[in-house]
Amino acid sequence: MKKLFKLSAVLLISYGIMSCSGGSGSPGEPQPGEVRTPVPFDQLPASSRELSVPGPQFYVNVMGHQRSPLPAFKKLPVKPDRLRGYVKDVYGRPLRGARIGVRSSLIGGSYSSASGDTDEQGYYEILLPVGTTEIWGARYFQDYESGRAPVSLFPADSSLSSFTSARGAVKNFVLVPYGQTAPETVAKGPYWPSSYMGGSIHLSYTLRTQSLPLPGSFPVGSVILVKLTPLHLVDADEKISFTIRKVVESSELYINNIPLGRYKIELKLENGAPILMRENINLKPQYGMQPKQATGSTRITFIPGDPEVLAWYGNWNIVPVIIEHP
Repeated sequence: MKKLFKLSAVLLISYGIMSCSGGSGSPGEPQPGEVRTPVPFDQLPASSRELSVPGPQFYVNVMGHQRSPLPAFKKLPVKPDRLRGYVKDVYGRPLRGARIGVRSSLIGGSYSSASGDTDEQGYYEILLPVGTTEIWGARYFQDYESGRAPVSLFPADSSLSSFTSARGAVKNFVLVPYGQTAPETVAKGPYWPSSYMGGSIHLSYTLRTQSLPLPGSFPVGSVILVKLTPLHLVDADEKISFTIRKVVESSELYINNIPLGRYKIELKLENGAPILMRENINLKPQYGMQPKQATGSTRITFIPGDPEVLAWYGNWNIVPVIIEHP
């Protein structure tokens, strides 16, 4: 009897320990409320990637389908007539002051809108207008370089489906440093910078023809080598250097979905000759290329977009760079 009592006590204690530690979660998975500690830039694991862009293609997504690990969220019950949820960064830290906007319609074309801001816990709750509701805005002002950038937020469940206001919904959002937007948006425009949450660089140049061999133009079939080396990153778990080999056939190249931060960009021909570059029109000159004209290499910071930000949308303007054959 004593042995049976001791065994039962051990089982009860073990069960209690499992319950207190959230025993249903898998080892290594983030738990609701868990906050990771950011790793200093100089201690981040480093790697490099090489990408090849064939002649007809004029864009490249440097991060592909990869996405930052997402934090876990406390489960909330759905409330009728309410949209509610939490907003965090990729480390699980709550974001205060994020704004979520909705609009509802009873008759097509006529909308009523509402919005709500997150509190110090990253929590928001919106009383919904009557009708079929869609989430149209999700914005946070992120500290970036010497200013603040209005950045779109990523839906933690990768969905922005509409719903009836009477039913209500729960929607959590994450501030991410790169990643693809809605699949239908990427499918329509895989070259659009707004299809990606990361930064974008646009290289434009003139093609050389036999009838018009303009100075500074690039012969069709020649090769441009682009190297991007991170100097500082925003909310990063790794630092990746990119080398892009572009065969010249079109007159432009969009480099999209670059993890947010500051980079050194190097441009040269395949034979090693440095390429001349200058910044095109930029209404926010404190960002972009520094210096604005260079040969071979310069520094790049990404250019913040407009204050009104759609949900799950790339809100960074391209860094426009004109390049010339040496």
